[in-house]
Amino acid sequence: MIGANVVERGTTNGTVTDLNGQYSLDISPSAVLLVSYIGYDTKEIKVDGKNVLNISLAENTENLDEIVVIGYGTSRKRDIVSAMSTVKGSTISAASTSNVQDALQGKVAGLDIQSARYAGDDQQIYIRGARSLNAGNNPLIIVDGIPGSLGSVNTYDIESIEVLKDAASSAIYGSMGANGVILVTTKRGKKGVNREVNFNSYIGLNVPHMMPLQSGEEYVQFRRDGYRYAHGWDTPFADEDVFTQSELDMIRNGNYTDWQDLLYRNALTQSYHLSISNSGEKTRLLLSFKYDKEQGYYKTNDAENYNLTLTADHDLADFWTLGTTVRLKRNNISGFQKLNNEILYMTPLSDPYLENGDLNYFPNPLNTSGYNPLADNVPGQFADDAQSNLLNLNLTSHIKINKWLSMHTNFGYIFSDYKRGYFYGKDSYKGKGVKTNSGKEYNNYDQWTLNHIITYDNSFGDHNLVVDLVGEMQSRRYDKGTLSGDNQPVEYTSYHNLGSNTENIKIGSSFENWALASVLGRLRYNYKNKYYFNIAFRTDGSSRLAKGNQWAVFPSGGVSWSMKDENFMQNVNWINSLKLRVSYGTVGNTAISPYQTLASLSQYAYLFGEDSSNKFYVYSPTSIVNLDLGWEISKTVNAGVDFGLFNNKLNGYVEYYNTKTSDLLMKRTIPSFTGFNDIWQNIGETETSGVEFNLNYNPVRTKDLNVDISLNASRNWEKITALISGEDLPNNKWFIGKPLGVFYDYEKIGIWQLGEEEAAAKYNAKVGDIKVKDQNGDGSISAADDRIILGQVRPKWIASLGANVQYKNFDFSFNLNSRWGYLVKPAPYDDITMDGQRWLPAVDYWTPDNPTNSYPRADQASGYDTYRTSNGYQKGDHIKIQDITLGYSFENLLSKKVPIRKLRFYVQMRNVGYLYRAAEFDIIPEQPNINYTVPSSYNFGVNVTF
Repeated sequence: MIGANVVERGTTNGTVTDLNGQYSLDISPSAVLLVSYIGYDTKEIKVDGKNVLNISLAENTENLDEIVVIGYGTSRKRDIVSAMSTVKGSTISAASTSNVQDALQGKVAGLDIQSARYAGDDQQIYIRGARSLNAGNNPLIIVDGIPGSLGSVNTYDIESIEVLKDAASSAIYGSMGANGVILVTTKRGKKGVNREVNFNSYIGLNVPHMMPLQSGEEYVQFRRDGYRYAHGWDTPFADEDVFTQSELDMIRNGNYTDWQDLLYRNALTQSYHLSISNSGEKTRLLLSFKYDKEQGYYKTNDAENYNLTLTADHDLADFWTLGTTVRLKRNNISGFQKLNNEILYMTPLSDPYLENGDLNYFPNPLNTSGYNPLADNVPGQFADDAQSNLLNLNLTSHIKINKWLSMHTNFGYIFSDYKRGYFYGKDSYKGKGVKTNSGKEYNNYDQWTLNHIITYDNSFGDHNLVVDLVGEMQSRRYDKGTLSGDNQPVEYTSYHNLGSNTENIKIGSSFENWALASVLGRLRYNYKNKYYFNIAFRTDGSSRLAKGNQWAVFPSGGVSWSMKDENFMQNVNWINSLKLRVSYGTVGNTAISPYQTLASLSQYAYLFGEDSSNKFYVYSPTSIVNLDLGWEISKTVNAGVDFGLFNNKLNGYVEYYNTKTSDLLMKRTIPSFTGFNDIWQNIGETETSGVEFNLNYNPVRTKDLNVDISLNASRNWEKITALISGEDLPNNKWFIGKPLGVFYDYEKIGIWQLGEEEAAAKYNAKVGDIKVKDQNGDGSISAADDRIILGQVRPKWIASLGANVQYKNFDFSFNLNSRWGYLVKPAPYDDITMDGQRWLPAVDYWTPDNPTNSYPRADQASGYDTYRTSNGYQKGDHIKIQDITLGYSFENLLSKKVPIRKLRFYVQMRNVGYLYRAAEFDIIPEQPNINYTVPSSYNFGVNVTF
């Protein structure tokens, strides 16, 4: 065996076997050798004074025998017959971010997650694309066996994450698992581990990359060109004809205003985590606390998180273990503001301050509707504070009745309390010098889940049989209220004196309550660890649907064959494992709001006379009931191959899937003479299919150098296969045979050029206007006939490449993430005004001297182009450098004074740039919006184990 590592235990004294598997090493007579090789079990050999040791290694089956969470239980990895992927907790905690979704990005084939834009951002997660048009596409999140959220767990507390991707694996969760399932298992105290203390911290800088806008010189030239075109391109003019006196002064001084620099900042972020675990003879404890503080890139925005977790497990008897988890989280966010496109009213020639240093509230001399966004920085004029508090309580009981029968009970309770107070002073950005606006919002919910699992697990001869019986109940109550008003006479009371508001007083409230009851039976069988068979049936009853349609049965099953364990494969030494799998499952979806199956009433006020107090209220129906509303059903077929090759140096899987969803929950437009506009019905069908692959390669593993490379990719096809009456619905952008999310607009083919005046006039256009394609050639442009599907919203391909290199005490890693085959519509590129009264992105616009086909003409007299929305689409394809990390570890630092087991320092950069980006103008394709960005982060951190 070539390249096996032979090391004297407890030292760095070692060597590697040569071409003939031979080695030599100077050691003490009482030494112990550690011998290791990729794909084989590590072996300890006592020397006992011998001069020659002949050693043989056994193949490592640990990867196949690894225990993974599958939902309502666990399983050996080799027994899995469905599509699921595992991400270890160490991978999640290695990312310098408080957002679990960010850390999970790019780690699983078929899992599409975009980067967080700001602290607390909860981006959409797609597992194998979208299936539903109205009923939601969010996956189910299960934390320690109970429905929860990724945001409730801190990254250092995660032991592992399993992603259930096909219906055979997620169908055991019935209607809750319609869009896939993400299982989060958190860390607990471990038997035999005495006191262990871990401290992790990082501090860093988040650097925003806001959408680039015109420089002062570019804006000045843009204004000149707009004036020239409006008044005759060759007509002589002077800057005094174009600009106001205040603008001329700024031009002469070159003292242009960079509004983005005034509004945004490089933001400090810091994180501190401390965990303590201990175990006794019968009790195991873990206490974890994490604090995060993050400045936003908006100068008014700050966020902080507090996470406290306590887990305890106690062996009440040899056969009975009780466990509890208490998880508390508080999140404070203040001052987040969204300026929309109104920032464009501020130009480089708009002076934010008056000569006396006071704020210039209307700085744009050409457009007095533009209000100074720095007004919110004035003390007392702006407050927007939100706080969310979350309590998670899990209680578990595990009873081992005998060696083959066990009973497990989970009870989970979640209480969430959210409150927000906001105040916009009269002179704030929103108040615009008119009047104050203030209000409060609150919402809270409590949710409980109880499931009871009885498991029979027995082996007899070459047979192994596992049977699970599950009963589950879940209920959720949601309460919401809002209070607001205008014209508060005393501003310093902020949002704490809403009763003093004198205008536009509004009070609103709402309440929701729903329940779900479920029964599950599952059978798992294998013969000789070669042939595997799983089948499950789950029945769900949902209160959200109409009576008579509340219950549904969701079957699933799968088979797999471990081909490598057959006799005819034993001499194929380069194949270490090879398994074929096929599965099928059915899941349902009821992700519509409660009470959609009930008729509802709304209140209307009728006024008698001119006295506003002389009115009375009546109620009239606003929705029509559908007693036939039922489940949205998805059926999935999945086929996969798992493999390990070349002593498991190369391993991975390949998957194919096809999901057909029927009885889509959709609102159907009905004739207005019925008294209603629409009704919820089960109509329409969609289909998604795709392929996935995941490769892990370990080319080098020696005493001093380890190299691990991972690559995953997926290609997803999605389409609508049926709609109402078999016709497309252009107003909803739903088209039969096309993806569920598309961009539907006019097709821009250029800019009308000089010499095309006559042709342009036929379409009511002028030279310099956007030229769109006449799709049917009828000589006119209409919304009904000339809009087409330009591209899709979600990517066709997603792919990620990562590597981890360890050389002695150094570690280096990087991750690249990419998305392909989709369009983005960056704002405000789709709504650019070319009259010069507003600031613009730095675009290439048309003039007689610059006959570009990029953007329309600068024209002081006519700023809006009829087809300007067609100008905003760009390819979203990109390869992003997601993170780069370099670390160094100090080990064996144990002493009486410094009891450190491990000490590691590292630097990490996240979202630092793109190796490839199809979008122009330095646009961030993950967030093509003038209000947001995905900031780059530069962090320095430390990990300490005591």
